[in-house]
Amino acid sequence: MSATKYQPGEIIISETEIKKRLVELAFQISKKYKGEKLLVVGILKGAFKLIADLTSEVHKQGLTDLEISFITLKSYPDGTKAKYEPKIIQDMDINPEGRHVLLVDDVLDTGRSLQVIHKLIQSKGAKSISSLALVDKPDKRQVDYKTDYVGFTIPEVWLQGYGMDTGEVGRADPNIIAGPYEYKV
Repeated sequence: MSATKYQPGEIIISETEIKKRLVELAFQISKKYKGEKLLVVGILKGAFKLIADLTSEVHKQGLTDLEISFITLKSYPDGTKAKYEPKIIQDMDINPEGRHVLLVDDVLDTGRSLQVIHKLIQSKGAKSISSLALVDKPDKRQVDYKTDYVGFTIPEVWLQGYGMDTGEVGRADPNIIAGPYEYKV
């Protein structure tokens, strides 16, 4: 896939499509972890809406023994280009030792963020680790990391909306839209 030109503000994935796909993903997750306790770890800030909607759907599917924690990571310090290895700003507040963990991220692009967090949780003794990315952009992959669950696979384009931002703006849009091509802080 090559970079696709969308117009800034153009809807790439609608709120309706997101909600439908989350129901499907929640079914798969609740089936896999039926009868188990699951620790869902959201990567902030981009996954905040995703975590709320996904865990509600998982609960509706009957997997009610859920714990939710968050980890804050910084990958894009000054715009739209990842300039260094992701840095953990705030660690999760629940110990993953001996637990089934589901990592949830908004976008899988370079793969570095999920890889760093996966290794961290593994080092803390998690019983099992699965991961979910709402959007996969394989054209940007820099490390060999694959998620267990993917919402949508798309070509490279800067995204905002549904929790994702450009310079902290755009997170509240219920759709995933194309962000600006030239972003300066």
